Amino acid sequence: MGFIKNRIIYESEKVRVEINECHAKGRKTRIFAVRRDDKTGLGEFLGSIEWDGAWWQYVFIPGESTKWSAGCMRGICEFLGEINKKQRAKWKK
Repeated sequence: MGFIKNRIIYESEKVRVEINECHAKGRKTRIFAVRRDDKTGLGEFLGSIEWDGAWWQYVFIPGESTKWSAGCMRGICEFLGEINKKQRAKWKK
């Protein structure tokens, strides 16, 4: 899997939500930051996507007091499905 940078998962006239892979030095699994950009240059951290050993998959960990629309949640769910599928394929090799 390649480095994921600024993957847009939701976009409207005023808001864009994107996922960025973070540098996870010393970790076995990848970490992703989910952030909102209101297209004026102001960014807001909304949560992270990290590996959870208890669930045995990547999960979304929302930031405190964040609000989510159906479109944003759909983008998160699609991304989780994609990255978990890639992780499982990697283990089968």
